Amino acid sequence: MTRVSIGLGVLIILGATGARADSFEGWQYSAPAGYEVRADGDRVALTKGAGATVCSIALFEARAVDGPVAAETSLEWHNIVTHAFKAKVLKRTSFQTPRGTDVEAVTARLSDADKNEFSAIHYVVMPPGVIGSVLLTSGTPASLAKCERDATAFVGTLAIDWSSRKFTDPEARVETPVGRWAIAGATSREYVFASNGTYRCHAETGDRPTDETGTYTLAHNQLTITPKGAKPTAGTTYTWGKRYVPQSDEWQLVLSTKKTTTRYLNRVHPAWQFPTEPGS
Repeated sequence: MTRVSIGLGVLIILGATGARADSFEGWQYSAPAGYEVRADGDRVALTKGAGATVCSIALFEARAVDGPVAAETSLEWHNIVTHAFKAKVLKRTSFQTPRGTDVEAVTARLSDADKNEFSAIHYVVMPPGVIGSVLLTSGTPASLAKCERDATAFVGTLAIDWSSRKFTDPEARVETPVGRWAIAGATSREYVFASNGTYRCHAETGDRPTDETGTYTLAHNQLTITPKGAKPTAGTTYTWGKRYVPQSDEWQLVLSTKKTTTRYLNRVHPAWQFPTEPGS
């Protein structure tokens, strides 16, 4: 997907009017106090202040991760920053939000085609299986420093919006396992994959229930689950994907390995009743 970045002046105009929104193109978010909010195309702009001291935060649409993390973050940097600006990188940092989402931040001095210069921080936000960008801009390094606290807090509110058509439209690519999935058969299982990279599993064979918790990692179409307390090398890696079943209007999570039968896990939704699927 190609995105067109916008200059500081346009960001200011977009933020001048409009009401606060709670979701945008695959994201749920909370706007910082005092910011004007407006969605436009593949971004939502939040602004506060005026002139050189303006704080301008642009949130861009979420997308599914399609490759290695390094390649994906480079693509975000190109699509959001170097596609439209010349950039001098000043600092690189990384952190996790209170939700456990990984974030990479690059502080830079930017200039546009008209040689207007401003300071910026580009945040790449990476919940498991999903990636997107937030761009903070301000006129000077001093004003950027004053805006940074608001932008970092805003990034901390970001979560995947599962009501977005990106995750409900059968024609959309849905490439994150986050959610609650279940299978019924000789052995019934329920997996819950959280956006912070943890999972829990409840299984029942006859009258013998077992529970397991741990962490999971994604690498393109490989999903590795590692039970709590186990060595990292003890994890089980599945080739995974999703398929849509139009007859029952449901998504299935497909986990398979070379040594076991493919598992089909139905997405559990309070309003849906799923048919029983044979399991392995």
